[in-house]
Amino acid sequence: MNRAKAEKTNSSSEKGAYVRCAQRTVEVLLQGKWQVHILCAMRHGPVRIGQLGRIIPGASKKMLTQSLRRLEASGIVTRKDFSELILHVEYELHPDLRDEVRTLLDCLSSWGARFHEIESIKAARK
Repeated sequence: MNRAKAEKTNSSSEKGAYVRCAQRTVEVLLQGKWQVHILCAMRHGPVRIGQLGRIIPGASKKMLTQSLRRLEASGIVTRKDFSELILHVEYELHPDLRDEVRTLLDCLSSWGARFHEIESIKAARK
């Protein structure tokens, strides 16, 4: 194989590996039943775990805690401990990622609404 063809092949495989890596990153961040719900709840600012429990009534405190820990470990969420007299912990979207995550969630919400609309139209036609 000549050098130019080898460089082109390496570049293509590196690009493919990068895309697979990026897709895996998104998959890991959004996996789990409650991840997207939690991120949506944080779109407008910091939240406490009690607030999340009220916003997402189907999720147990244990599941919310596990999901928050995963999101924190991935770096998408930050945890602030304000424990002075009483335990007070807030979670929020990482400042460097906040705008991008909001944009992503807005796109997912729009797509979901559009999908629901299409499915409703299909059901009405039957």
